[in-house]
Amino acid sequence: MTSKTDSPDRSAAGRAAFVSPETQTLELPGGLDLELGGRLERVQIAYRTWGTLAPDGGNAVVVCHALTGSADADQWWTRLFGPGRALDPARDFIVCSNILGSCYGTTGPTSIDPGTGRPYYGAFPAITVRDMVRVQKALVDALGVRRVRMAIGGSLGGMQVLEWALLYPALVESVVFIASTARHSAWCIGLSEAQRQAIYADPRWGGGAYDPAEPPEAGLAAARMMAMLSYRSQPSFEQRFGRRPQTEDVYAVESYLRYQGRLLVDRFDPATYVALTKAMDTHDVSRARGDYDEVLRSIRQPTLVVSIDSDVLYWPWEQREVAALVPNARLAVLDSPHGHDAFLIDVDRLSDMVAEFRGERRRRQAADEGGDAIDRAYAEHGVSLLVLGKGKVGSELLEQLRAQGAELELDYETVVRVVGIADRRRALLDEAGIDLDRWRELLAAAPETGPVDAASAPALLDRLAALPRPILVDLTAAEGMEDVYEQAFRRGVDVVAANKRPLAAPPRRREQLREARRHHGRQYRYDTAVGASLPVIGTLRRLVRSGDRVRSIVGSLSGTLGYLCTELARGVPLSLATRWAIGLGYAEEDPRDDLSGRDAARKALILARETGAQLALEDVEVEPLVPPEALVPGPPEALIAALREHDEALSRRVESLRAEGKVLRHLARVQTLPDGRVAARVGPEAVELADPAAHLVGVEAYVAFTSARHSERPLVVQGAGVGGASTAGGVLAELLAIARGDGAA
Repeated sequence: MTSKTDSPDRSAAGRAAFVSPETQTLELPGGLDLELGGRLERVQIAYRTWGTLAPDGGNAVVVCHALTGSADADQWWTRLFGPGRALDPARDFIVCSNILGSCYGTTGPTSIDPGTGRPYYGAFPAITVRDMVRVQKALVDALGVRRVRMAIGGSLGGMQVLEWALLYPALVESVVFIASTARHSAWCIGLSEAQRQAIYADPRWGGGAYDPAEPPEAGLAAARMMAMLSYRSQPSFEQRFGRRPQTEDVYAVESYLRYQGRLLVDRFDPATYVALTKAMDTHDVSRARGDYDEVLRSIRQPTLVVSIDSDVLYWPWEQREVAALVPNARLAVLDSPHGHDAFLIDVDRLSDMVAEFRGERRRRQAADEGGDAIDRAYAEHGVSLLVLGKGKVGSELLEQLRAQGAELELDYETVVRVVGIADRRRALLDEAGIDLDRWRELLAAAPETGPVDAASAPALLDRLAALPRPILVDLTAAEGMEDVYEQAFRRGVDVVAANKRPLAAPPRRREQLREARRHHGRQYRYDTAVGASLPVIGTLRRLVRSGDRVRSIVGSLSGTLGYLCTELARGVPLSLATRWAIGLGYAEEDPRDDLSGRDAARKALILARETGAQLALEDVEVEPLVPPEALVPGPPEALIAALREHDEALSRRVESLRAEGKVLRHLARVQTLPDGRVAARVGPEAVELADPAAHLVGVEAYVAFTSARHSERPLVVQGAGVGGASTAGGVLAELLAIARGDGAA
């Protein structure tokens, strides 16, 4: 029988993969007496270096990492490295070691206890930040370092930096203290304890003597989810997630936190998490040294204190306090919506601050902007996007990518690079990546090539296909894009699209496109084609794939028509409400698509086809909101003028329904008939006030699925069904799903 101690360590492979092959190890001679009274008989330290040590040993820079970091500073602080940046291997001998108590090569809870021959796990002795720094000092001594030009670190790394300054004042010339504290507050101790209790509450914890084959993963994941809330800020979460649902019963923010929990479980150890958070709780620069203020005043090195204005873990007042007490300190404020993690996200700005502190100027050269380390990360974990369409959804997606690029790289280990942007007149493609601060002027300066279609697409797709993980993003409403998608699939390019028209192509052409996707093993994701970021298609797809029989789908699928019906009920004339819908960006590029019911018909057809129905667009019965003669061709003003002729008649209809206790709604119905055929219809309906659809407001979409398993109470998806920001957010979620390697849609 295999004992617990002989069981394979579930997360060992993930930890090993997280450590770069350039990592070296050093075993320190003798044992290590710990500050709180314990002793380690054997200590190994894992480390990396960059640059060359000067003959006099005087050009070292020590980089200290945070809680779950590793010695690979060039991976988690990539843009801090390079000519003119904060850390320059051509000038500095940079040393970063995995801290004592961690699980990436330095002695910690996952190491073998020489006394038992088994991993320490929960029996690992208590350590402190000072113990960590003493081990680092032994390393730099062994490397021949005689002077440390700068010690730099953020969060837990910042705590180490202060100890470097206090323990070795003759060795360390300057320090950079980032988003940290001089002593752990009650707030932080409380957060740490709540996270540890989540681990302790996992039945697999076993008092710290857990089976490595079955570690307390659920507890560690929950701890990480709690921590992520303190690493970001409320505005950051609102901007990024809002109340956007990911599936029918999971919000996007919940999905994100669960993903972060799983990610840490795959590469970290629960006992290590406990040991390091306890070490952070003991952090107090004044412990056994005397008065707190006087201890900080004793730090004489030039000190850069970096504070993050939105940090809710180590609050800005804590850095201001350090800057006020340390005699030679300079305070720099990193204004960012990203909270505590901004020091890992807004790295360019941080590098500028540190470079200025060191008396350097950042060299703004193209080679530096796309440095070797960045290019390696893109080659290994990159996603290359060709975005078609710069309208309300396209421009919003580009803005979200611009604002969140560094954050996405940190959270999802994915470098997203927009290499192409095209509209109806021009196409811009740059394999090195397009500057998203200037994409409008760059696109405007591109030569006129006409729209991207079956004739012009091959040249663009050939270049896109040569780049890491290429994805074509179609945010247009163009006809004939199924031909472009098929060309993309043949070249190994995935497709993410909000364009409904290819999904409403004739049945035979639609099946050919599906077969091309399957044959070439590519992904085609289109969940935003119905309901923007609402999980309408995803919910229906799961019902069908689970073997449930869908009997009917009823819903308000057009956010635009929902908005118009709401305004009509308020007494607003249709012509004026339509003008407002166009101005607010709710309407399709051609508002006649909404008013005629054609857009809703395409959505109904897409849903019907997801159930397996072999319908064509002409099989969908369509009743427009206004008579066809009102939908005159021409510019929007011509349409508005024509609608005025029908304002009074439609207003009378709305008032008549009000007198009957009903409201006007534009609904789609997909029904499985007794003979097994599927019928689909869209059009305005008189809805009783008891009907859920009667209470929709504005652009809310509402879809009710009645199935064999949901026969008594339909499964309902409801929320904002239109809008550039929400649709772009849904598209971005699908892009990240492809980047993470989620299954084909």
